[in-house]
Amino acid sequence: MTFVEVVKNRFVELGLNCEFEGSSITVTAEDGFVTVVTVSDEWEASYKAFVTARSVNYDSESRLLVLNNSVEMQVSRLATAGLYNESYTLKDKGQNTVTVGDCSSIFAVAFFISKEYERFFEIRIKRRLASRIKRRTVKQLLFMPQTVTYSAKGRKIQPSLSAVALRVIERALFKLAVEQNDCMVVWKPKKKRNRSIFWGDVVDDECLSEADYDETVVNYYKLAKASPFPSQSFLAFYHVLEYQFLKVSELVVHDRLASILNETKFRATRNNLDKVISAIRGHDSRNDETEMLRNVLARYISEEDLVEFITTFEERCGDKVYTKSRTLFGQKDAVINKSHALANTAKVLKQVRNAIVHSTDRYKREDCHIPLTDSESIIEEYLPIVRFVAEKVIFGTAS
Repeated sequence: MTFVEVVKNRFVELGLNCEFEGSSITVTAEDGFVTVVTVSDEWEASYKAFVTARSVNYDSESRLLVLNNSVEMQVSRLATAGLYNESYTLKDKGQNTVTVGDCSSIFAVAFFISKEYERFFEIRIKRRLASRIKRRTVKQLLFMPQTVTYSAKGRKIQPSLSAVALRVIERALFKLAVEQNDCMVVWKPKKKRNRSIFWGDVVDDECLSEADYDETVVNYYKLAKASPFPSQSFLAFYHVLEYQFLKVSELVVHDRLASILNETKFRATRNNLDKVISAIRGHDSRNDETEMLRNVLARYISEEDLVEFITTFEERCGDKVYTKSRTLFGQKDAVINKSHALANTAKVLKQVRNAIVHSTDRYKREDCHIPLTDSESIIEEYLPIVRFVAEKVIFGTAS
């Protein structure tokens, strides 16, 4: 079977009305508009190389292609700004190579015939075909990401080739980060979440707010919303809360002192002054970060609103994200009990914060977050609740 036939059959499976003749495929829309898709000899050769390879395996979940003695995997750039080369080629002493650039045609073919292309088709290609362009190349309808390829010299296939390739590729990507200022990581699948559930629905409201918000906390909030990394988003949201620690803490001690000093019978006796000193010292001794965080939450958020948010969010997710017992960065039973929602939330948010800012905890032996690893997904689950409380604090401190 030729690649033209493969493409035609694939599009028919996906609900398109297609016919092929020679090296072209005609796609007819419901209103009769015809798009002609051409398949070049290069793509035919790539498909032939894919189906006749001595050894070939494509893992659609990790987007990893093993072809004979080479391993190709998708990469993601950590920053899109600035200039970078379109491709890099590095060699070791044994003449094994690592190449970074646009994916190979064989990688694109492997993705095309995999199940994952169906989702890509629904998101990108359907809309592209609806743009009423009469002629397209098959390349415009394929997924062509940036990839990194490790090629071992010689025809003999190495044992544990994928593991060897990954180690060498990580070295190569670090070298490019140091010497080329081009930071990339090997792509990893993420747990697919509905964005509207985790970030909230987009609201069309043309009414301008009459409140003035604190510029500092608003900047932290914008940074949190814009960051592509869950760990950095969490820290920026947490800074909104942390910014109020001293202010709220001082208000608490002010209220306690006022209750003593404003008493009608108060006199500056030694006994009464000892009570004042005790109130101040007692406040300082209890004022750890978790307590300060709890005070901030208690000042600006009602427990009923927090419980309502948790209940609604978990119903939309279909999962007890916050109220189920779990181990969170070494802390067992990190659960937000609805009967003590504010205190539990403060404790859990502080635990996540500590895991992010501490690279190691040699004394408590607690697990810590490692950037760009699977722990980013764990932190991502706590973004909705830290965003919710951060917004409440911003609203509560507005004038």
